[in-house]
Amino acid sequence: MKIYSTAPEGNQMADLEPALYFNTAIEQILEVEEWLRTADEACQPLLVHIDVFVYLSKKYPEMANRRVAKLNRVQIKETFYTWFERCGKKIPASFREGIKESADVLFSELEKI
Repeated sequence: MKIYSTAPEGNQMADLEPALYFNTAIEQILEVEEWLRTADEACQPLLVHIDVFVYLSKKYPEMANRRVAKLNRVQIKETFYTWFERCGKKIPASFREGIKESADVLFSELEKI
């Protein structure tokens, strides 16, 4: 086994471990995106999974660049906004605009990866 830095992932055994977290975030994003296509509820977990992916991408940008290809970012964004149009009125008015703004920021960050 090789050790090549002091970073937590700085050894041969650990260097690919962050990929497990990216893969989990990708799986969740894809599952939720599929569910959102027909969901009729005011709640959704998509944005938190995108937030996790974006957060990880800041720590591991090279790995994020390789993993993001598994996401059809345009389709995921369209699905979210279609859901928002369909269910947005069910979201309490005091949160509605903030949720949309959070989505705008997260999709913008996801597009930068």
